[in-house]
Amino acid sequence: MMKLKKVVLTSVLLLLNTPAFAAGHETNKMTDNQQRNEYFKQDYAKACAQVLQSDLALPATKEIAAQHEINVNIDSGYRMKMNESGVGYLQLAITEWGEKLVLFSNKNMKIEIKDADITGADIVNLACEDEDKRITHVNTHEWGSYTMMLTAAPNSWVELAIVQEVSKG
Repeated sequence: MMKLKKVVLTSVLLLLNTPAFAAGHETNKMTDNQQRNEYFKQDYAKACAQVLQSDLALPATKEIAAQHEINVNIDSGYRMKMNESGVGYLQLAITEWGEKLVLFSNKNMKIEIKDADITGADIVNLACEDEDKRITHVNTHEWGSYTMMLTAAPNSWVELAIVQEVSKG
């Protein structure tokens, strides 16, 4: 009976402390977002102000994307319609070793870039008036073509801004 009381007491204490741990985690996450937004303020301001090319059809295959390669040396923005499968591709032309990019995209869109490092993802946007965007940081290792896969709800409209990260050092 004594063992059962200890188990019950331990369980109650754990349950009481769980919200405190969860709230502490959320507070730390928000602090991390605030710090990132402050540190990358210049990059984020560029992404917020990026004019979007409108009403583009997102390439449905890697082969089609390769025919419309995007030069990341020029900041760019796109408003695109997802296809029926909800998967589309963009090909990025990387001309420098160790290129660092900042991507602003819809919350509901997932971004993957083969052979690149995602160094920060799902960062809360505190920089723009439209805080409905999420921020992703990408590092590439060498020059060449990188294929970006975008996933979102089929036939939905998505937005993506691509800017170069400004060196802080």
